[in-house]
Amino acid sequence: MKPGNPALRQRLRRIERKPKQVHIVEFQDFAGIGKSPTLRSELDEIIESIERGDGVPEAHYRAGIDRDDDPLLAEKGIMHLHLGGKDSDVLVLLIQYPNRVVLLETNTHVHFRTQPAGKNILALTQAWLGNLEREMTEAAARAQVAATAAERNAAQDLRERRAAAIAAFKAKAHLK
Repeated sequence: MKPGNPALRQRLRRIERKPKQVHIVEFQDFAGIGKSPTLRSELDEIIESIERGDGVPEAHYRAGIDRDDDPLLAEKGIMHLHLGGKDSDVLVLLIQYPNRVVLLETNTHVHFRTQPAGKNILALTQAWLGNLEREMTEAAARAQVAATAAERNAAQDLRERRAAAIAAFKAKAHLK
């Protein structure tokens, strides 16, 4: 079975409950949560929860998550989580991939007021995000080539062991 594209943005309403690496290198704090120990602590808890594979506590998802659409998620593959409660205007914008989550920025609901939604998200115009997605795709391609070679080697090894077993059986039975 071939794995999915690791650079494919998942458009899931919630973070999957499986361990994922969290990428925070280029993260921008436009909402200023670094000045609030409480909000910073919430973000740390979210990151740790994702890395453990526990998903994200429901308190950080938007109130209508199961009832209405999220244009930013649908159009750009960008999720948002609330810090400070479901009705808070302090958001963490992120992208969920099959094996990692990339935190983009903290902000308000400002990106939902643009057309199309999210058109001013800084990370979408910066090379690092495209480079990261390209690197994930290239790494998956290398892993697939290695897996295919390993599968071929394993199949060859199995054929050789079978041939040796058949030869041993024939020799024992005095067959040619």
